Amino acid sequence: MHNISKERHMFKHILIAVDFSPAWPLLRQRLEKLTAWGTKRVTLMYVLSTRYPASPQETHRTHYEAKLADLASELATSALSIESQVRSGEPGAVIAEAAQELNADLVLMGCRGYSRWHEFFLGSTALDAARLTQRPLWLEPVTENQGSRDFRLMILATDGSQAVTGAEEMAGKLAAHFQRSLAVAAACASEGCDREIEDAQRHLNTLAEQIEGLETRILDGNPRNVITAEADREAADLVVIGKRGRNRIHEFLLGSTAENIARDAHCPVLVVPSKPE
Repeated sequence: MHNISKERHMFKHILIAVDFSPAWPLLRQRLEKLTAWGTKRVTLMYVLSTRYPASPQETHRTHYEAKLADLASELATSALSIESQVRSGEPGAVIAEAAQELNADLVLMGCRGYSRWHEFFLGSTALDAARLTQRPLWLEPVTENQGSRDFRLMILATDGSQAVTGAEEMAGKLAAHFQRSLAVAAACASEGCDREIEDAQRHLNTLAEQIEGLETRILDGNPRNVITAEADREAADLVVIGKRGRNRIHEFLLGSTAENIARDAHCPVLVVPSKPE
């Protein structure tokens, strides 16, 4: 079992995906809260999408560079270095690639549409970024009349596999910043599932020994459904999930459970790539 440790200073460099949509006020509020965790550097990034024929052209680059510069000047403080970049390409892929290139500790982006017709759908850019990222990705839900959440309850969703080792380590570091931390594992409670339940509880107990104050809970049912339902019931402020590592076979796979949680959760979701095997 890997070691899980607390860490007060994290996310020193945050990459924020900016699209000049209603997501920005929420992302700004979230950034203000995360900077208290020791952030020293922020990179604002806008991507000139090549996905659609009506996407902004390269001739608009100067316009967006100026708009990013305005945002950067609003955020700048003596303790925070703000940079901005405009890139071109498929937005999700560009953001994931840039985060790796810039060695960002966290990618922050909005993850929902901005109208009643789209509020329950994960945007394609966010989904692409979640599939491709090799860096932790914080998906901030953007819905009408929603403010940025506090740090009361963090839920870690785990199945004990290699894919969630990165998420478990991250949860161990984040726990000190939340009033409560809860690790959940989904298992069937039907007859004949005793071994599955025992294995899940054993893993949760090991996590509880490593993360101070961690509560644990086994949920009955399909993890795609019961984890988001538990997050709603507990009014969670963050759900931490793992994803498959990126390689030639898996680079376009987020995993059905992780994808459903990212799409359906009504609170921020932190997608953490697996640790190298």
